[in-house]
Amino acid sequence: MPLAGITAWQGLFDHGGLRQGQRVLIHGGAGGVGHFAIQFAKAKGAWVAATVSTSDKEFVSDLGADQVIDYKSEKFEDLVEPMDLVFDLIGGETQERSFSVVKPGGALISTLQEPDKARAADRDIRAGRYTAQPNGAQLQEIADLIDEGKVKVVVADIFELREVAEAQAALKDQHLRGKVVLKIVR
Repeated sequence: MPLAGITAWQGLFDHGGLRQGQRVLIHGGAGGVGHFAIQFAKAKGAWVAATVSTSDKEFVSDLGADQVIDYKSEKFEDLVEPMDLVFDLIGGETQERSFSVVKPGGALISTLQEPDKARAADRDIRAGRYTAQPNGAQLQEIADLIDEGKVKVVVADIFELREVAEAQAALKDQHLRGKVVLKIVR
């Protein structure tokens, strides 16, 4: 939880500036960071849209997403209203298409690649890429949300330490919901 949680938290609130009542689109909503981002945004009173594959639509709805978009059969830019924030956990073409749905004064924030700064300036939006930084106070706030039942940690699978190669293969080859855990001690 710590790295994925901090990554989601800082992307939404520190870099994205998301506040209560705002609208956020989260690309990759069923993944390790995305599933936290949906729940954090909802816990703070935001309206949330998420892009996911067909098999993850119900999962993300259960996490609280207000609008779920199947990226395989639907174009998010045709379906969403203008967003205050797009939180990009996918990159590439998805990031390029995302510029069109951010309202002026909004933000496009990515964990993967630096958004085009000139294009952002032309559209009057903030854009950036970041790497999460340790923050004990934020971890405590996340832990409090988990303890209060407002956020749930989704574990895709648990592997023994001796199964680390299998765990790595699962991360690479399978479409997992949530996080993979390595069990070090019995």
